[in-house]
Amino acid sequence: MNNISQLLLIVGAQRSGTTLLAAMLGGHSEINMLIESTNKDVLKLAGKKYSGNKLVCWRQIRMHQRPSKFGHLMNRIFNLDLTIKSSKFHKNKLYPTSKLTVQDYINQGAKIITIIRDEDEVISSMMKRVKMNVSQAKNEYVRTIEMISEIDKYQHSYHVKFSDLIHNTEVTLRNICNFLEINFEERMLQGVEYNIFYPHKEILKEKSKS
Repeated sequence: MNNISQLLLIVGAQRSGTTLLAAMLGGHSEINMLIESTNKDVLKLAGKKYSGNKLVCWRQIRMHQRPSKFGHLMNRIFNLDLTIKSSKFHKNKLYPTSKLTVQDYINQGAKIITIIRDEDEVISSMMKRVKMNVSQAKNEYVRTIEMISEIDKYQHSYHVKFSDLIHNTEVTLRNICNFLEINFEERMLQGVEYNIFYPHKEILKEKSKS
């Protein structure tokens, strides 16, 4: 797998700010950013310093495990998704969906940004937005934290707290730019308006404890 740009991966639990962070970084002139591409499209990007992708830990991407037809079938059966063409949200993921593992990104020399959010906030949001029960949400959060703990041992990883991104946005983005060895650009602050799932005119600070 060859790529003239350096790979960049953003990972965290669902409902933890991964999309917001990706939208902000995607506003940088030196970053091509994909949102939850589970194929190998990130390897086809070119023209900028970074080719980035953001994925949800455990649900979409895992450290070493790749998807398979068997895994896809088991995900559908376990979630009672028995229609001819699947369109149902799978509350439980026995198998991942990303064709690239975290280890694949690491092997390519990627820079990885992990983001975490307060456990109670994440679980509450999962229950509200995707209708998970407490047990399902807790299980996914715990597995995500385990993954992030392993990823954070990687020398080219950088750890971000959702609360810092919300309450100290510019400082947090400047620190990330330092990690990526690129200059901070003011337009990154407009990323909240281009969050493809939940666009807003400004950051909703009440979404996280300071």
